[in-house]
This record gives sequence, C-alpha cells and structure tokens, in this order.
Amino acid sequence: MKVFAPYLPVPDGNLAIWASTYKEKLGQLGGSLGLTEPEIAEQQTSAQAVIDSINRADLRKVELKEAIAAKEEVRMRQLVSIRNMVVRIKRSPLYTVSMGKELNIISSGQLVDASNLKPVINAIAFPGYVSISVRKQRSFGISIYTRLKGQQEWQHLGLAKSGPVLDDNPLMETDVPEMREYMARCYDGLEEVGHASNIAVAVFGG
Repeated sequence: MKVFAPYLPVPDGNLAIWASTYKEKLGQLGGSLGLTEPEIAEQQTSAQAVIDSINRADLRKVELKEAIAAKEEVRMRQLVSIRNMVVRIKRSPLYTVSMGKELNIISSGQLVDASNLKPVINAIAFPGYVSISVRKQRSFGISIYTRLKGQQEWQHLGLAKSGPVLDDNPLMETDVPEMREYMARCYDGLEEVGHASNIAVAVFGG
C-alpha cells in the first residue's frame, strides 16, 4: 500500500533523504512541538525503517544486476566454446547420427536464417529501473542499445542470453524524468546479425 502526502517525495532516493532529514530535525524540534520523548523515538524509528528498507532494496538491485550480468557472460562465453566443439565433432569422420542423438546435439527444428532475424522488445519503467523484455526469434543471444529520445547515437547497454534486461542507470538530472528509447539486434555468439528491432520507449522517473 502506498501512502500519499504532498510533501512526500516519490523516488526512493529522494524519500530516503527526506526521511533522514525528518528523523534528525524531529529530534531537535520535537520537544518544542510538545511531543514526548517516546513519541519522538517512535517517529525516528519509523523514519529509519523507511531508510533501511530503501537501502536494502537498492543493494538487492545492484546484486541482481551483477548476478544477471555474470550469468550471461559465463553462458555466452562457455556456450560459444561448446558450440565450436559441436561443430568440430560433427565434422569428425568418426561421428555418427546415433552419437549426435546421445549428445543431444541434433536440432529437431528448422534452420534459422540469421540474416532475416529481427527481435521484438518491450520496455516498462519501474521505480529504480527499466525492464526490457525480449523475443530473440531463436537466436543465440541479444544485444541491447539505449538512448534518450531526440538523440541520434545509440549507447550499448549489454548482451543477454535471455530477458528481461534491466536498465538501472540513474537519471542524468535528479527528479527530471527521461524518455528512454531501446533497440536490439540478434547476436549469434560472435557478432550481431539480422535487422534492428522495433524501438521501445519508456518514461523513467528514477
């Protein structure tokens, strides 16, 4: 449940600063306002709880982003190594279809024409980050780019084996919402292939 009051900031970072100020100043002014020491202490405990909850959430966001990035890096690097070995195995004169079935390296689907791949993405803004969902059209991975609306140059956000991809880059100007654009290309483990995706837009407020 959200609590609304005109003096309460909405972005977590601003709310944490507000709660810290409230806690400090109430300790200084509470007596002059007729509040008892237990009442002041209770309010300061509430303010500190808000601060602690925001700090814990921020830490989890950083840990999640780092864990996802590490996972994708390992998967991308190691699966490329495995795929190269599978190519070598299939070219061996000792290779048989029976061996391929046992290793589960025989594709049951249709071959993918990498030159025609075009991913589909969608972006949704949440407090503290933007989540980019992807449909990579059976490609090995996906390469994500971002820019602010009105800019010409794309900035590379990262590679991913699967979505969603999280963009938790801070606002360039505090409390000034940004209209962020996102675009993706399919990635075959070595380079980008196919066509650029649709451009997804999200208004990020921090």
